[in-house]
Amino acid sequence: MRLLILFLLFSTSLIAQETMIYENIILTPNKKLEGKLISGVKLHNAKYHTGGKSAASLYSILTGPNSGKFVWLDGPMTYADLDQKPDAAHMADWGKNIQSYITDEKIKHAKLHWEASYTPAEFGSSDYLLIRTFKLNNKANGMAKVLEAITKIKEVLVATNAPIVRRVYVSPFRSENGEDISLVYPFKSFTRFEKSNGLPENFAASYEEINGLGSWRRDIAEVLETYTNGRYDEIRVLQK
Repeated sequence: MRLLILFLLFSTSLIAQETMIYENIILTPNKKLEGKLISGVKLHNAKYHTGGKSAASLYSILTGPNSGKFVWLDGPMTYADLDQKPDAAHMADWGKNIQSYITDEKIKHAKLHWEASYTPAEFGSSDYLLIRTFKLNNKANGMAKVLEAITKIKEVLVATNAPIVRRVYVSPFRSENGEDISLVYPFKSFTRFEKSNGLPENFAASYEEINGLGSWRRDIAEVLETYTNGRYDEIRVLQK
């Protein structure tokens, strides 16, 4: 079943600049059957989603508008892969092992934006994700302007050899509420939030050391204020 989004997101072995589409399925669990849902997803993934373009994972959502729900992630894929429909047996298994234990499911696609993303030479794997989603407004060229600002941040991450991973995803299909750009920060411990939330500690100062006094306000803050209607964070935890 071709349903996908963001976690092989962090695989640096994938071919750079290739179009990579993901889809996440937000699952609203029947709370009385939550344990069965987790077990059912594992059974389904073991049968149909063990690797390659069909690799899939399940995360619980701890914070944000979808807190208390789960997200099923599959990918990476190309647009052409989305034309490949699951067969009847695959769909029946999804119904038995997943839909039997949920009250709703919603799908959203995301495309990895290579140029704005950053991965240090060494990081390793992570069971935790901080996902920061920006709400674009309807001003002209908003997507391009925000991505330009985010890419400038990536350039400073590279210049300072920052020890974090940051992947950038855009929605290929405009959403009703403008939630079309997301930054994904994998992390290994909640203790990271004692010093910073997302970017490295004192990052704005590092940005201005490279780009000049007042550049953070000019290049980043004012752009986000002009072209977005705010943002929100989600914390997601891998279900093993």
